[in-house]
This record gives sequence, C-alpha cells and structure tokens, in this order.
Amino acid sequence: MKRLNVLPSLDIWRAEGLRLRRLPLARVTLGALLTVLIAVSTAAGLEARAWRQAATEDEIRLAAARQAALGQFRERPPGPAAAQATYQLGRGELGATRMPVGDGLALGVQRLEVLPVREKATLDSRHVDARPLGALRNPLLTEGGLPGVPAMVALLLPLVALALCAGLLQEEREQGRLGLLRVQASHGLAPVMAAALGWRWLALCGVAMLGTLPALLLDPGASLAATTFWVAALAAFAAVWVALGGLLSCLPVSGAAAMLLALGAWLLLTFAVPAGLAVLAERASPMPSRLAAIITIRDAQQDSEEREDALARAWYASHPDVPASLPAVWPASFVPRVLEQDKRLRPLMRRFDERRLKQAAFVERWAWASPGLALVLTGERLAGTDTASHARYLREVDAFEDRWRAFLVPKVMDRRGLSPADIGGLPRAGPPPKNSPRS
Repeated sequence: MKRLNVLPSLDIWRAEGLRLRRLPLARVTLGALLTVLIAVSTAAGLEARAWRQAATEDEIRLAAARQAALGQFRERPPGPAAAQATYQLGRGELGATRMPVGDGLALGVQRLEVLPVREKATLDSRHVDARPLGALRNPLLTEGGLPGVPAMVALLLPLVALALCAGLLQEEREQGRLGLLRVQASHGLAPVMAAALGWRWLALCGVAMLGTLPALLLDPGASLAATTFWVAALAAFAAVWVALGGLLSCLPVSGAAAMLLALGAWLLLTFAVPAGLAVLAERASPMPSRLAAIITIRDAQQDSEEREDALARAWYASHPDVPASLPAVWPASFVPRVLEQDKRLRPLMRRFDERRLKQAAFVERWAWASPGLALVLTGERLAGTDTASHARYLREVDAFEDRWRAFLVPKVMDRRGLSPADIGGLPRAGPPPKNSPRS
C-alpha cells in the first residue's frame, strides 16, 4: 500500500529547520552558549593582544638597555670595576627571553599564566634561584581563573548538543507523534533523523564559530591558517557530540533515561577519561623524585662552595688564553661555582622535561578517547603553548645561555670586563647565527 503525504528530502529539511527555530529549548541553550563563548573569547583575545604588545615593549626595553650599557662601559676603564659591572650585566635583564607563541595564541593564552615562559640567560644559576621575571602573583588566584576558549567549548557545547539531540525519538513517541511521523516518511525515519541532526550540527557549529571568533579577531598575530584549522576542529567536535546524541535518541528507553545516559556520557568523556589518561601517563613515565632533586641541588651548592678555589684554577687551566688572576676574588671566584653547579643540575632538570614530554605524548596518542581533551590539545598546539613547544623553548634558553656565558665569562675572569666594542657583540635570544661559538 502506498504511503500518504510523501515528503521530498528538501521538504524534510525545511520542516526540521522550522521546527528547530521554533523550539524554545534551542533558542535558550544556543543563546546562552553564544553569550558565554563571546565573553570568554573576548577576554582571551585581549590577553593575547596584551602578551604580544608586552613582547614588543620588551624588545624596545632591551634595545634601550643595550644602549645604556654601551654608555656605561665607555665611561669605565678596563679593570676590576669593569669586570664587576660585566658580571652584573650578565645576570641582569639583558638576557631576558619570552617563549615564542603561535598564530592561534588566543586559543591557549591561559597556559602562559602557569608555565615558566619568561626565562633569562644569566651568570647565576636558573636552577638554584628560579624567581620569575615580572610582578609577583598569587598562584591560587592565577589557577582559579576562567578556563580557556577550547576548554569552555569542550565543557558547554556537549551539554547543548546532548540537550538538543538526545531523546529526539523518545520525545516523539511519548508525545504520540511517532506513528504519524512513520506514515509521513517515505524512506523511514533515517532521512528525518538526518535532517534533524544536520540542522542541530549546523546550529552548533555556527554558534561555536561566532562565539570563538572574537578571540582570533582581537589577536593581532592570528592567521587565516590557524583560524581555518580551528574551524575544522570545531566542526569535527560538534559532529561527534551530535552523532552521540542521535545514537542515544535511537535507544529503546524513555526520554528521561536517554538524557541521563547523555549526562553520564558527558561526565565520562569530559572528566573521567582525561583524568584516567593523566594517571596512566604518570605510571608509564613517572616523574623523578622532587625530594631527591632538592637534595642534589643542595649537594651541588655545598660541593661547589667548598671547592671554590679549585674550580677557579681548573677554569683558568682549561682557558689558557685568559690571563689567570689567582687567588680568584669575587666575581671571578663565584662564576666557576655556578658553571659547576649547572653542569650537574641541568641534566637533572632535563630529566623532568623529558618525562613531561613522554607523558604529553602518551596523552596525545590517546586523546581521541576524549573529544574535549583532543579539542583543548588542538587549541594549545595552535597557540604554541603545548608541552612540546614549551620544552623546545627551554632548550632554546639553555642554548642561548651557553652562548651568553661563553661570551661574558672570559670577560669576568680576566678581571678587565667588557669594552664598548663588545656590547654590540652580545648574544641575542633566538637561533644562533652561523659561525657562532658553540656551548
């Protein structure tokens, strides 16, 4: 028997689109999601703009400080006073660096508040005295801030998607309309479900894209490539949760049970799976003992202090081109101690970095199990604030510090200090130029 009221596919899509527009739940949830995302992304965009502006101001200050140092050493003749001034310059702000960031900084700018991203090359030991540059801040207040843009999308968009998609068929059945819907559909319920879910996916994608767009528009360093990749990630993320909601709506359970299952799925995929991956990553690559690291640091400090004179003599013996000034006096007596400490402590700190990298690689390898975690990691990679990028930055700081010390330590140890002509040759942060001295 031929079915009545056969609806073409286009009419099905039109009908489902009209139904979604008239649904009060859709207007409320999508409007609330859009409002929250706009607020969070605007704040993130302004933070990214402020970071880039501060980086530019740092470059200006460093250039001015170099000019000031040039004037200082023009007025200071070579000798012990110039050597002390050279030491103070070597441990000052001229060696400051900032972590390089990516085109999508606004998508991971919150990580800059909790990572050491402003290290400096110094003639002191960064591993013994690691006070951060800039103003002091309360870590409790810093960590209690709002989540970043990807995290907020990962938290809220699934709830809206499940509220709109889970229970679709259960609602039709409980309202007594499922039989009529079957009669009207010429090819079963699949085209109707596809249209309903398709409109919801388009609505969620549109809201997510509009809500997060201010973050990238306000960031002067954002690029079209980063924006395109982010839009694709949002579309895939929304598709996963819409598909999950559609699957739950097809289960032979009540509408209340479908929504309860949807809430459980959100809790499991958003919180339980990432927490479980973090535990497994820690077990797979446990961090070195922090207590043992503290003991090693103290032993290195005490040992270098007791061997101060021997370390100075050993340094002069390994650098015959520098006239020995023995017995060494400060700062020539102190610098070899720092070099000896870092020879022992830098490998220790790198073991921590290597374990962090292994844990991050483990989590990224299994991030597909949690769509929200995958989205957050995508945002961090676009921002250039992911674990791999930060570890690469720390390696660059170590390399810069090696060049910094190779240039300045001989000027301190020969007790004559820098000359005005040497100021222009001070190493700069970033990749070393060709033919530069190796550490």
